[in-house]
Amino acid sequence: MAEDPDAFSKGAELVENGEMQWLPTPVVAEAYYGVATARSDTSEQEVRNTLLGYPRIDIDEEIARTAGELLAQADDRVGGNAGVGPNDGYIAAMADVLDDAVLTDNVDDFEALGVSIETY
Repeated sequence: MAEDPDAFSKGAELVENGEMQWLPTPVVAEAYYGVATARSDTSEQEVRNTLLGYPRIDIDEEIARTAGELLAQADDRVGGNAGVGPNDGYIAAMADVLDDAVLTDNVDDFEALGVSIETY
């Protein structure tokens, strides 16, 4: 998202509005995956420095249970595999538990999981 002007603009808007920006630990994994596979021009040090500024939400038992339930409900709605991965399940569960929205451009998976979404 670093090179996406819409994502940057949305981030600036959230900061200006004083909106709490949580960082789900699965997103940390996704960020480092992008760097490790050269799917980003951002260095590991830049990722580390950027991520330091956000409070983390870890996967605990409540989050894991909620993720499993959300994933199962998504599968039930389509009568099979909804095609949503576990990381998105964890992220959706964190939003659900915090009663907050997921900021994403991956609308389809989070709509399938039935959580509030904010796009950029």
